[in-house]
Amino acid sequence: MQTLNQDIKNNDFKKVYLLFGEEAFLKKSYKNRLREAITQGDTMNYNYYEGKGINVNEIISLSDTMPFFADRRLILMEDSGWFKGGPGADEMCAYIENIPDTTCLLFVETEVDKRSRMYKAVKACGSIGEFKQQDEKTLMRWAAGILGKNGRKITQRDVELLLSMTGTDMGNLRMELEKVIAYTEGR
Repeated sequence: MQTLNQDIKNNDFKKVYLLFGEEAFLKKSYKNRLREAITQGDTMNYNYYEGKGINVNEIISLSDTMPFFADRRLILMEDSGWFKGGPGADEMCAYIENIPDTTCLLFVETEVDKRSRMYKAVKACGSIGEFKQQDEKTLMRWAAGILGKNGRKITQRDVELLLSMTGTDMGNLRMELEKVIAYTEGR
């Protein structure tokens, strides 16, 4: 995560990124942050693909196309199956080493085999972000930080109670924190 934050802050991006792991909230958050930082709101040089069966030749053709009135082209692919050896993985793996400087490939995957050729190719040429389930202490600090930014305070006992009711899913916890903030408005 530190590398991703540094790349976004410095506006210095690698050619390829892989985001994966069981924490869906963090994965989605970093996907959106990277997309916004790379494209800067430009939709003309942004392409999105989802699911298995993505045409590798189409991705390669788009990657080789120069961006229009922008520095970079972003191609975002979710759950391609290539990191589990799906069809087209070998062609994409061979292409990763030859991605032009004007293109950034962003893979967001649910399942990844760290022994696969795709994983190793991305690791060699780009950056990988693995988002694991957060522990309770981290979640407590995160929740207290969100409440603090909104002018609210919470005791450790109350945060523990909140976590016992919401679980450790960050998306669910975030929604419950927004309810608490709305409910306590003006108090």
